[in-house]
Amino acid sequence: MLISILKWIAGVWLITSLVVASIGLLFKPQKSDIAIVFGNEVHADGSPSNRLSARLDRARQCYENGMCRRILVSGGIDKRGTDEALAMENYLVRRGIPKDRIVMDNVGLDTWDTARNASAYMKTHHLKSALVVTQYFHVPRAVITLKRFGISHVAGSYPRFFEIRDIYSAIRETPAIIWYCIRVDFKVSGSSPPS
Repeated sequence: MLISILKWIAGVWLITSLVVASIGLLFKPQKSDIAIVFGNEVHADGSPSNRLSARLDRARQCYENGMCRRILVSGGIDKRGTDEALAMENYLVRRGIPKDRIVMDNVGLDTWDTARNASAYMKTHHLKSALVVTQYFHVPRAVITLKRFGISHVAGSYPRFFEIRDIYSAIRETPAIIWYCIRVDFKVSGSSPPS
């Protein structure tokens, strides 16, 4: 009986993960006030990982195609002291994005923090629409989270970048989405939103 229940749970989890990943693949970029790039690994030399570089390149394409007027880069500061957001900004500036069109959030430690900080910035600057830029399987959770923080017009975009690690990441999204749908924000931010 227990094994049957576990098989059933595993099956539902797998199917749900496939549905979430498929939904992420269906998102199309829409013209938005700001693109929000969710952080990822930065190497010790300050260069973004391949995955993060692909996200940044996608945001740059959206900017160059007039899909957004600003790009918010969000990430934390890792144990080595590497600032993800600064690395992301440097990457974009080196590729021709004007520095005054980039907003840095270096306290975006996870999806929840990034959404909180981005929504605070958007409200302060009277921006109504956002374009999340992240991996395809993460787009649904990023959209849901921004909506939970009061941003009603949210589109999604993702780079054409795939790796074997996506299987694990997609499976992990199912419980993460459930948690983000019911999570309550108790944190009182000690730092101000990006400016």
